[in-house]
Amino acid sequence: MFSYLYQLCHVQSLKLDYLLLRSRCDYCQQQLKFINIIPILSYMIQRGKTRCCNHKLSCFYIIGELLALFPAFTTTYMTLYVNDATFLLIYLFLLIFSIYDIQTLTLPVHVIIIFIFCGTFITHGNLYTCLYIATLLHLFYFIFYQAIGYGDILLFSILSYLLPYTMFGLTILVTFLIAGVFAFVCMVVFHQANRKIPLVPFIFIAFNFLIIFNESLI
Repeated sequence: MFSYLYQLCHVQSLKLDYLLLRSRCDYCQQQLKFINIIPILSYMIQRGKTRCCNHKLSCFYIIGELLALFPAFTTTYMTLYVNDATFLLIYLFLLIFSIYDIQTLTLPVHVIIIFIFCGTFITHGNLYTCLYIATLLHLFYFIFYQAIGYGDILLFSILSYLLPYTMFGLTILVTFLIAGVFAFVCMVVFHQANRKIPLVPFIFIAFNFLIIFNESLI
């Protein structure tokens, strides 16, 4: 699932029939065989290269597939503050968006729409709270548009619908605390004061931090 959605992020023009197609090679567009799409195992067997055209695969495939295993342990051994389906949905899409944001400093709008569509069917969130928070977030964006990307505003708006109010507020707080520390280190240690920082990876870290330590924090 991770590899498919990650590849979907890089599709320039999404059509409905694409959702029914088999995965294809990133380089030569050849349809992949079943053995080539087995998570982790296929990457190791092929030594990080495509079988069809021998191009090097992105390391983010194996990183993403390994991180995608985390929910299996979380849902089994931990008590979650949200239901399992909501956790899996948020975790998977935040993981994909994090990697894409690191690579491009943007978020794919078509995958955000898929995220919204899935979220409205899986979770019965608080629509009025979402509209209120989304309005505040958009006002913040229009005032400080150079400080944050619009994709981040959309993502926070979606999370305000999917997450309980307390957890959503803590997610924002922890996100900017971690991002602020990272930005400070970049400025002081690496002398990169003007470096653009992808925010979604910090949202992903904050979400998982709160999932792990939910009993003591929430």
